[in-house]
Formats: sequence, C-alpha cells, structure tokens
Amino acid sequence: MANYFRWKKGKRDEDVFYSEKPRSRSLDPRSLELSGIRLVAQLHQQQQQHHYTQRAIAQQHHYTSGAHLKRVASQEAEKRRSSLGHVPQVRHRASDAFLDPHHAAILFRDSRGLPVADPFLEKVSLSDLEEDESQIFVKFFKFHKCYDLIPTSAKLVVFDTQLLVKKAFFALVYNGVRAAPLWDSHRQQFVGMLTITDFIKILQMYYTSPNVAMEELEEHRLETWRQVLKGSVMPLVSIGPDSSLYDAIRMLIMNRIHRLPVIDPETGNVLYILTHKRILRFLFLYINELPKPSYLQCKLREVRIGTLNDIETATEDTSIIDALRKFVNRRVSALPLIDAEGRLKDIYAKFDVINLAAEKTYNNLDVSLKKANEHRNEWFEGVQKCTLDETLFDVMERIVRAEVHRLVVVDEEDKVIGIISLSDLLMYLVLRPTGECGGASLRNEHTSIEEKDECAGAAGGDLPPDEAVDPDPDLATQSTDVIASECQDQ
Repeated sequence: MANYFRWKKGKRDEDVFYSEKPRSRSLDPRSLELSGIRLVAQLHQQQQQHHYTQRAIAQQHHYTSGAHLKRVASQEAEKRRSSLGHVPQVRHRASDAFLDPHHAAILFRDSRGLPVADPFLEKVSLSDLEEDESQIFVKFFKFHKCYDLIPTSAKLVVFDTQLLVKKAFFALVYNGVRAAPLWDSHRQQFVGMLTITDFIKILQMYYTSPNVAMEELEEHRLETWRQVLKGSVMPLVSIGPDSSLYDAIRMLIMNRIHRLPVIDPETGNVLYILTHKRILRFLFLYINELPKPSYLQCKLREVRIGTLNDIETATEDTSIIDALRKFVNRRVSALPLIDAEGRLKDIYAKFDVINLAAEKTYNNLDVSLKKANEHRNEWFEGVQKCTLDETLFDVMERIVRAEVHRLVVVDEEDKVIGIISLSDLLMYLVLRPTGECGGASLRNEHTSIEEKDECAGAAGGDLPPDEAVDPDPDLATQSTDVIASECQDQ
C-alpha cells in the first residue's frame, strides 16, 4: 500500500506523507502540516447541527409527542435496518461506506434528529400510498429533506483553487473520495467541483501536445486548470438542506451531474455531497416498511430500463489514451472490456484513472488497459452484472449491496448487451411517474462530471458576488491549500 501512494518510485517528495495505515483512518496532524492539508475547526458544523436540532425540537409536536431525544434504536428501526441484511465489505469505499446496519439509527435519522421509525409512514397512510403505486417512491422522496440523508459523521474534503494539482489528487486518493468542492479565496465563495473528469480532460488535451511536458501538469494549480477548461464549465449546481430529496434527484438527473453539494443558505457552508448511490441506499433503509409497487417484480426486458443499445466498449488491448477519448467524446463513465466474441472480461471506469495520478504513471498513456488494470487499487468495485430475466427489485438490491455505480447487462453467453446505472434507476422510480424524465437522457450515469464556474445558493439559486457568504470565518484568512474536515453532527 505504501507504494500505491508514492508519486515517484524510490523517491519521496518532502511535502507528501506516506502511510501504511488504511485509507479510512484520519490523517496524522504532522503529515497534514507537511503536505499542506490541515484540519479545519468543526465549530461551524457544531453550530449548524445545533441550529437544526433546536428548530427540529420546536417542530417536534407536528410529528409525535413525548419522544425522547436519544439516539437509540427502536423496534421499527431495527426492522428497517434488517432490510439491508449483511452488506459485504466490497472494496473501494468512501468514508461512510462501511456502515454497520445496526448503527443506522445513529448515522441516518430524520430532520428531528431522532432515530425512530420513518415519520413518513406516520404522516401518510398505507391506503393512500397503495391507491397509486407509481407514486410511492415519489411521495417518499418528496417527504424527506436533504438534511435527513446527512450522516452524523462524514468526511468532507474541500480544496482551495490555489492548491497544486498533485496535492489535490493525492488528497482524493488518500481520503478515498472521488470529488471535492473548490473554494476561491479571492472571491470568497465555492466555485466548482474537482472531479476525475477534469483530470481526464487535461490528460487528453496535453498528452499529444508538443509544447507541454506531462511533468509540468503536477506543478499546475487548480485555478490554472479551471482557466484551461473554462469553455466547458457551467454554474455550480447546489441545493439547500431543507429541499426535498425529490428535488435533489431531479437536479442530479436534469443537470447531468453525479454530485450535488448541500449548501447552507445562511452560512454558505458545504454540509454534504449528495450522490445517486447515497440516495438509493437511503431508500433501502426503509424499503421493508414501504408498500412495494408491482412493477418491481417485472423483468428488465419488460421495463426496458437503462441503455440497451449502442454500448461503448473496449478491449484489454485498448490503450489508456484511447479510453480517455471515449470517456470524453462519448460522455460515458465506464467501458466494459470485451473479448473478440463480445463477452465481458473486465471493466475500466473513470475512477481507475486516479491511479495514474496516484502513481504518477501518466507519462505513457499508450499502455493497454489490461496492463493498467494490473495496478488497480484495493478499492476496485469489481464487475457487477445482471441479465434481462432478473426483476427490477433484484437489480436494485444488487447495486445497493455491491455499492457500485452500474451493472453490466449480459445475455446467456455473457455477451454485453447493455448498462443499467444508478441514475437510470432513480429516473425510472421517481421522475418517470411524474412525467419529468422526458428531457433526461438514459445515459445520465455515463455523462462526465463537468466542473462548475459560479457559486449557486440553496436549490441552485445564484448568489450575487457582493452577497456571497463566507462559509467559515477561518477560511477567509487562512492561506491553507487544502481544508480536510471531518463533519461531525453532534
């Protein structure tokens, strides 16, 4: 593992900390100081939690009476968590991935801060839900707020735009995250998201350029990359904690993005990053308590969900640079690797490209994907597949348990015939019943994650530059390159 985090084999950069510890452990303070990564005081997170707790207590009589403000599991919560069963510890996990279902009452709770049975079922009768089964999940997500999904403890990594690129991607790798919000200290606001797609675009742009040495890339600052990619940027899309999860799903899919920052409109703080995976997992915490629509028992060939034609694939002999071109030109997030007969052999995803940054092996992008996958890290998701004869519920359950972003659809001969993504599932479950998926492509999960230029407020509302709120008093004066904070809900 130590070799995995080294930028140069046999040579250690003086400002990079190498550790034998697992990725999920907190960074050592000394190493943080050396690498330019510092921990931010959690005062604003505690204040934010206190604010919502006090407001929730004031509204408590609308839901129930005499509830104890204890984070203890009820029988109903135990039943809910049992729906997940034993989630295998699949490798490649984010900081909140290894969730023990028996601690779900602590990590997932309603906006009152109470680990009790879902108040959705207290407010809505089952008979009302069963009148129109297509609206069950729609009503569920419209009832729950984005704040309901925020865990009591989660890792949030924020980058300053003045940070060196090599430090930024080292921090992504070390913290096991795929993206991070960007903070512009000059404008005093969040201006975008750093993602793997940005790295891919830069590699593709500079690899064939005779005027730029690939070694120079790691000396660039994030601000420089933003200027280079300026033609493809869009305003930052964000949402407020009081917005519904239905609104969050709609914004994720309609804006063709994978990550949606939850920003407090009062302080400007980023509270959490919503993703398709986290939203679907939240639904499965309550799946046993909800009436199950009959269409969940339909086979995939009947519901026709996902992308079942014109699948972009590659072979194990395909070069890395060709794969990067496919990612950018076709706007896909993964390439199934097939043999000469079209049978599924492996998969190469955007996240695998992070290995190039971690190991500093992007000088030669002409090597094959088979060779590249030999250096795949321990958090590899694995190739998860399904067939058209499986039910929609089985597919949903598999993608949640395996904690992957997509399933490859194969036939009886294991030949690739399609892809089902997280966004495909959420669009079918939530937007299709409301008729709002007409403008959304079925290839949403495969679209690239564009970085964003302007900061947006709650629910995507723009904040004028002169009214931008400083997310934290310390951030305005600190010259730190990276702020890595452990968000604690007290």
